[in-house]
Amino acid sequence: SVVSGSDNTWEVELDDIQDEDDVVVLRVHVNQVFQGAVDSIAQIEGIWLIDYANAMKIESDDEFGDLDNVKINGATLTITNEDTFTLTRDDEVEIGQGMFFKVADTAASDLRYYPFVEKTIGGEVVDDDEDDDNVTEPVDNDTEVEEPTEEPTEEPTEGPTTEEPTEEPTEADSSTPGFGVVLGLVGLLAVVYLVRRNN
Repeated sequence: SVVSGSDNTWEVELDDIQDEDDVVVLRVHVNQVFQGAVDSIAQIEGIWLIDYANAMKIESDDEFGDLDNVKINGATLTITNEDTFTLTRDDEVEIGQGMFFKVADTAASDLRYYPFVEKTIGGEVVDDDEDDDNVTEPVDNDTEVEEPTEEPTEEPTEGPTTEEPTEEPTEADSSTPGFGVVLGLVGLLAVVYLVRRNN
């Protein structure tokens, strides 16, 4: 369901995410909306989306690399460790299973960093530079020519004709996420916002 907040924030809630209902999976903050004679523009200030298809349950005894102290208190999850991390300018520091801090190259008095996760989508790239030992020699292909023979022609008959149904090719399911869903939801939210604003 799509829920509208009073601060121009729209949320999409889904049910049955790891046995939980009313889980907010998308949040969009619409800053401004302009409707002119030709163009309609919605200025989006922020979009927040979680990967609800790959959600996981976290228990108090779970560990994530160096992050080994997991505490769950109501709706709050805190993950810490006993050791310290040293953040060096223009560096990537691993903090746990595939989780990193990217540290900006800034002045000595400033410290800017952000967390990120590195994922590879798709298969492994294979290098085919090796020589192929299995070589096939070409063979001449001779074709025998036969004399055409006359076959009796059939008279066309009238009657009901049935067309066999043709199957349309179905597109294979893709395991990589697409941005079409997000853009479609943003468009829907903008339209709902415009309609509500005009009323």
